Amino acid sequence: MIPRLSIVLYFILFILGCTDEHNPKPYPLVELQGNGLGTTWSVKILTKQIFKAEELRNDIIQKLEDTEKIFSHWRRDAALYQFNTAQTTSPISLHPQLLALLKHAQWVNLQSDGAFDPTLAPVVNLWGFGPVGKTRTTLPTDKQINETLSLTGIKNIELLPTGLVRKKVPTLQLDFSGSAKGEIIDQTCALLERWNFKNYLVEIGGEVRAHGKGKNGKGWVVGLENGGANQDSLEPVTLRNYAVATSGTYRLKKPNPKTKHSASHLMNPRTGRPIDHALIAVNAFAPTAKNADAWATALMILGPKEGMKKAEQLDMVARFCTYLNGEISIAFSPAYKRLYQKGIQ
Repeated sequence: MIPRLSIVLYFILFILGCTDEHNPKPYPLVELQGNGLGTTWSVKILTKQIFKAEELRNDIIQKLEDTEKIFSHWRRDAALYQFNTAQTTSPISLHPQLLALLKHAQWVNLQSDGAFDPTLAPVVNLWGFGPVGKTRTTLPTDKQINETLSLTGIKNIELLPTGLVRKKVPTLQLDFSGSAKGEIIDQTCALLERWNFKNYLVEIGGEVRAHGKGKNGKGWVVGLENGGANQDSLEPVTLRNYAVATSGTYRLKKPNPKTKHSASHLMNPRTGRPIDHALIAVNAFAPTAKNADAWATALMILGPKEGMKKAEQLDMVARFCTYLNGEISIAFSPAYKRLYQKGIQ
């Protein structure tokens, strides 16, 4: 779908215990999983409720299909793809869910000092990380970068009354890879709520949102990787009515002889070029997966110093992985330390 090329947040469910006061037997765990949106998905539910698992699985699959047909900038029949191909400055009707995600993106863009910018689609395409196949193995020239960058900018899209928007630049395109997956996770959680589930975990492509007490009453436990190849040292964290998303550079990139780092799929809106710093992964936490998703991207683009400063400013739970001199080091925001390193759950 939306291949955002995001980091896979390898998670391990330790499923520690969640029992009913009047029934010492633990609730049975139901796990559903599959492929969709260009990645894998998993839903885990702890419940004493009797339901048809296959019926729920079909509902989830339909939800993923429906949302992909809205948010994908790869599928020709998707609402976003059709918006992107409409080269006009006349008012355009935008799907309500796209409009809501655009408004959210404008807010994150403002809060992140411009680091999060969904209008970078032409730049992503230019560097070969979008739907345009002819740029997969090439590197753009400085002239191409500057020309393409001039076609971007959140200021170049105007929200009008009654669900209409206007492109100030006719070739403007949107790429919601930085938040659409989180939004789809949130919508899947809403679907589970309609089924009357209260204790569950939803994971799509490594991004996670948990609800309820987990199995032992403290929440669902997931493991965060450190940004390297060794998955033996995952850091366990507990999620309860919270989400975590990961963004990073170490999985999707291509050689770039012009810089000391390979070209990442994550673009700096200020330069029109891939980010070029020592930060290789960020885990961002938020009450919704949409916010966690967007902020993981924004903090990653800001880099280790600006990203940490922003996390401190917004009192955000975040974890930063950097790679320097052949070693990976981990830094934590003050909010992360308060929550996870002092035993506060």
